[in-house]
Amino acid sequence: MSRPGAIRTALLIGSAVAIAVFAAVNPVAATDEAEEERDLYVRGGEVYQAHCAACHGTRAEGGQGEGVLAGPPIDETDINYWDMTVRTGRMPIVAPSVGIRTDQLEEADRAALEVYAAERFDLPGDLPAVGEGDAARGQEVYVRNCAACHGAAGDGGISGANVRVPPLIGLDGIAIAQGTRVGPFEMPAFDAAVLDDGDIDDMVAYLHAVDETPRTAVGVREVDQITAALFAVGLGIAAAVVVLVVARVRRWSAHDPEGFHSAPPFEPRS
Repeated sequence: MSRPGAIRTALLIGSAVAIAVFAAVNPVAATDEAEEERDLYVRGGEVYQAHCAACHGTRAEGGQGEGVLAGPPIDETDINYWDMTVRTGRMPIVAPSVGIRTDQLEEADRAALEVYAAERFDLPGDLPAVGEGDAARGQEVYVRNCAACHGAAGDGGISGANVRVPPLIGLDGIAIAQGTRVGPFEMPAFDAAVLDDGDIDDMVAYLHAVDETPRTAVGVREVDQITAALFAVGLGIAAAVVVLVVARVRRWSAHDPEGFHSAPPFEPRS
């Protein structure tokens, strides 16, 4: 046998021995991981049947009933859309009439549901990994792309066509990244050509910094224009009422100087 051939043969034998040794040393770890994945899948199936199937169908093909039971098909959605709606508490819808009473799944149940959905319905996509971002730069990115609807402080508000925009404060970074990419409901999706992963990391850092900013004494961090106008009108009405009440009290007060009001406010009936 030539020397190069002998070297290749030795390398192959060495690789085979190394693989065999690794498998012999780590069979328990591999088995435990497989069993854990299987347990998550089984648990996720139980969660789906308990909280999702009534509205979306047992195969995610869409509900056949009316009202809340007529859920849309979700067997071809991105796993991020699926996970985000559960992660943010939008799903499951509380519907005691059909046995759904949980307003937000526990973290363990949500993770199990994700494993089940991805495998059972062969959903595309992978959950994003959010890195450490630059909050200062994130403010610029956020104001340019998101503040018009979600408010400068991420507290939500009202967008065009009377659409209620949810707050972003309090959401974890994964949910923010998912929403940016999939564009839930009326929101447009932003692909990497518009906002890359670094932009999203920076926005998440900015929103988390805003979340840590102390609120005012009445719990306000930001007031949108509509709320500010209503607040100003209400404050003006309250001030006018106070002035009228004070003036009336002074007008009929028994402690006014003599002669301040010599005539009674009305003539008593005879």
